[in-house]
Amino acid sequence: MRVLLLIFFLGLAGTTVSTYAQEPVNEHYEKKKKQKKKEAKKAEKEIIQQHEDIQSKETKKMMKKTKKKSKRLKKGKSPEPFWKKWFIKH
Repeated sequence: MRVLLLIFFLGLAGTTVSTYAQEPVNEHYEKKKKQKKKEAKKAEKEIIQQHEDIQSKETKKMMKKTKKKSKRLKKGKSPEPFWKKWFIKH
């Protein structure tokens, strides 16, 4: 009987901890988060474009060919390994 009560209370203590760790739901917060993500993506594209612009013609051609081959080989595959999905909390 005591063991069952102990297990029950330990289970309750574990669930209450996870409720405090949640992020607040706020439209303004979500909008800012989405905007920051968009700006970061845009900055990354600009950096990649800058890198490509300083390359020689032959290098650009090689980079384009490699990118096409990589895209073709990755087609239909998940961007993250299958085992990573096992450890992600939903």
